[in-house]
Amino acid sequence: MLNRLPGKARGLELKYRPVVGIPLVGHIAAGHPQIALQDPGEIVPVSPEMFPGSDLFALRVRGESMKDAGILPGDIAVMNRQNEVADGEIAAVLLNDEATLKHFYRLGGAVILRAANRAFPDIVIRNDERCSVKIPGKYVGLIRDHGSPR
Repeated sequence: MLNRLPGKARGLELKYRPVVGIPLVGHIAAGHPQIALQDPGEIVPVSPEMFPGSDLFALRVRGESMKDAGILPGDIAVMNRQNEVADGEIAAVLLNDEATLKHFYRLGGAVILRAANRAFPDIVIRNDERCSVKIPGKYVGLIRDHGSPR
């Protein structure tokens, strides 16, 4: 695990640098909700200290519903694992087994998911509907890889 540096008192260095990054756990639709796919194992090699939050994960974005918020297809949305967000914040939202990235609002007895693209209508879930609504995380930042195809 350690290499000795010749000619230096207490000269040691790590043989292997630990991988630092944020786990990329799958894809999320920025459009109509789609089946939530998880593909754990990949790490985005970016320092977690660049983003607010203590339990970060990342999702690759598919779709254009959040383009006016600057979130484009192929971007990596960095999320902080939490199950509550304030009105208007962007969140990953699970509707039964389908996931989407939207602005989250509570209004009366309903949940409203609003896109940042006028071409996409609001998704309204009323309390009397049989739909499970869960928030796995709040959007805290973006990573855009200019070298990869979208």
